Amino acid sequence: MNFEGKTGRNVHGSELKRGQQVRVRVGDEDLGIGIVDELTAHGGDAVWIFFPGTAPRRLPTDNDSIEFTVLEPETRFP
Repeated sequence: MNFEGKTGRNVHGSELKRGQQVRVRVGDEDLGIGIVDELTAHGGDAVWIFFPGTAPRRLPTDNDSIEFTVLEPETRFP
């Protein structure tokens, strides 16, 4: 997958790690790109994501239809 010049792979919430950049979709709604902030101890059942904007920290719900795409970090050259 390619998002704004970045590649990514779809993962289950249990595979996420704090600090990863992810694109989040819930059903047909694209919530955008954010950073994983917190995970529950129950295998990623609840994942807090920081998004840019006026309501930056969100907890996507409806686990059956949440899709997380981990975006690969950008390569920077000195």
